Amino acid sequence: MSGLDPQACDRMDPGGVMVDGTGGLDEETRSKLVFVPCAVQDALWLTPDQQIRLVAVASLVTGAARLLAEDPGTAITTGELSRTWALVDHAIV
Repeated sequence: MSGLDPQACDRMDPGGVMVDGTGGLDEETRSKLVFVPCAVQDALWLTPDQQIRLVAVASLVTGAARLLAEDPGTAITTGELSRTWALVDHAIV
């Protein structure tokens, strides 16, 4: 978690304009996760079910990083993080 930067999350600038962040992920990891939906379309050897599961897992991992970067304590104590991991478990089974 030490590599997650809360300042890299989506936020409002002082002028009230929305700034898209990276969700606390470094650029290399973010680019790999964002590429998954595009790459899956070309993976014709995967069944449609496997393709959607891969997209779901990439999305959930990105979301978990955002949760941890923005407010790890709340994400853990409210069960948001455990629900995310339950969805990942469901997607990969």
